[in-house]
Amino acid sequence: MYSEVIGNWPTDDRFILTSCDEKYFNDYFPRFFSTFTKHWKLPIHVHLINPSTLSLQRLDKLDMSHTYCDTTHKKLHWPHWYVTYCQAQRFILLGHRITENQSIIVADVDCYALQDPSDRQRNLLSSDMCFTTFNSRLMATFCNFHGTRRKESLQAAKLMEEMIEDTPTVGVDQKVIKKIFAELSYNELTHGEWIRHWDVKSTNDQQLHDKCLVYHQKGCRGKEQGKRIEWTDIGL
Repeated sequence: MYSEVIGNWPTDDRFILTSCDEKYFNDYFPRFFSTFTKHWKLPIHVHLINPSTLSLQRLDKLDMSHTYCDTTHKKLHWPHWYVTYCQAQRFILLGHRITENQSIIVADVDCYALQDPSDRQRNLLSSDMCFTTFNSRLMATFCNFHGTRRKESLQAAKLMEEMIEDTPTVGVDQKVIKKIFAELSYNELTHGEWIRHWDVKSTNDQQLHDKCLVYHQKGCRGKEQGKRIEWTDIGL
């Protein structure tokens, strides 16, 4: 699974990592790229799953660091294989390639940045492993992986690969992250300051979401709301 990755890993000490398939790339990456470039001012590396030629050309035009893989030849052993693979792939890639000097922000491509982080927030995020917690889970939506935890990051990557190949498990990314990292020390990204994991059902919910550094509504309903940015808005 990991060995099939094509492309070069970034050499930057600090960068943002996201991963997605062709559909999510087309629907959400322009927004992700535009808002994180504006508010975080860090390099972005994107890993694409089964990309089209057009998608790779767009990344070349953006001079965007990227890797990709092709799963179309794989036999799908169970219905949720592809979805779970897409969810876990960024952590699998990171686990194999993170270096001791790197501190990497990992974010879902369907979330986006709302505000500039303060120096305090930047320092907190870059200094160690970082997660938000919600309903006793360590959330995979927006977190930070640190090079001092390379051993555990690789352990998590290999366990995700095994679970995806061998068992009908949904959401292996969060299951494995909790299993490997919950007992270790990590910096907690305060819920409601960094990101809010509640459905947006009212005007008040929307206002509370808008105060966060990163925006990510839960559920299919939420994914279609919020800021809209198209390819043409970023010059493509």
